[in-house]
Amino acid sequence: MIVFARKQLRVFLKFIGRIFFLPIIYRYIKRPNGLSANVSVHMLISSKSWKLGVVALSSLEFFSKRRWDVFFHDDGSLSEENKKSILSKLPGVNLVNRMEADARIGDELAKFAACKRNRLKHNLFLKFFDPYFYAPNNKYLIIDSDLFFYKFPKAIVNWMDSKDEICFYNLDPTELYAISRDKIEDKLKIQIWDRFNSGLVCISKSVIDMQLSESLLLEFENNARYPQFFEQTLYALNASSFNRGGPLPPQYEISWNIFRRFDSVCRHYVGGAKDDHLYFEAPINLFFLMTIPSFFRKI
Repeated sequence: MIVFARKQLRVFLKFIGRIFFLPIIYRYIKRPNGLSANVSVHMLISSKSWKLGVVALSSLEFFSKRRWDVFFHDDGSLSEENKKSILSKLPGVNLVNRMEADARIGDELAKFAACKRNRLKHNLFLKFFDPYFYAPNNKYLIIDSDLFFYKFPKAIVNWMDSKDEICFYNLDPTELYAISRDKIEDKLKIQIWDRFNSGLVCISKSVIDMQLSESLLLEFENNARYPQFFEQTLYALNASSFNRGGPLPPQYEISWNIFRRFDSVCRHYVGGAKDDHLYFEAPINLFFLMTIPSFFRKI
């Protein structure tokens, strides 16, 4: 009986979060007028994820108190109506068209046949290759549309303001690479960082080595156990080779827990949590932490 009651409560909270709180948060989103970030932030979005992406980006801007140079990378599924809604809600953002990106980056990757070939195989490859070529400056930030901020992200802002080229990332509870760590290390002779998750990555162009990425794909593109994690594996490989930085503090949370840590700066909702825990936690939290305070102060 207790288990059944808890399950029904979760269903109810998920419904309230999705149907009531999320639309209110979305309606009252407003970009900050304060300091501009000198680093671009990049997010891959689709027709299914763009609205959550707008909320996720807004939570970053609200709690960092910075107006970021935003690049939304369309995976090719956005409708014209989706694009109009994004641009009206977040004026000034850069919306990267898929066809335009295919042409531009196809040319950029002309010397890297495996990179060019694999970028067209799965949309997640866009998350690795496209920000590198579209970021206007050396440093750039990667975030997923199912990652939400709840407090001031001091580690990210310090990284952004620093001149140091250091790579930081979300530490995953489990390790998910396209190929086992042992095989990568054996073939490429690089010690791979532990449990790299690319849902939140502070990176710079100096970290990315296209020839190294080409080598990984040539070696494993046809025998990867989890090809859907190639993009994450490429980030892990390049960051490990550069070998400056490491995981963000545990307050930059990624978990399958029912509720977030009490001290979490942000939480990345992964696996089944993005369809369940996300909706009964994130909208309700953001309503009280972000939407209501925005009524009483100018950001």
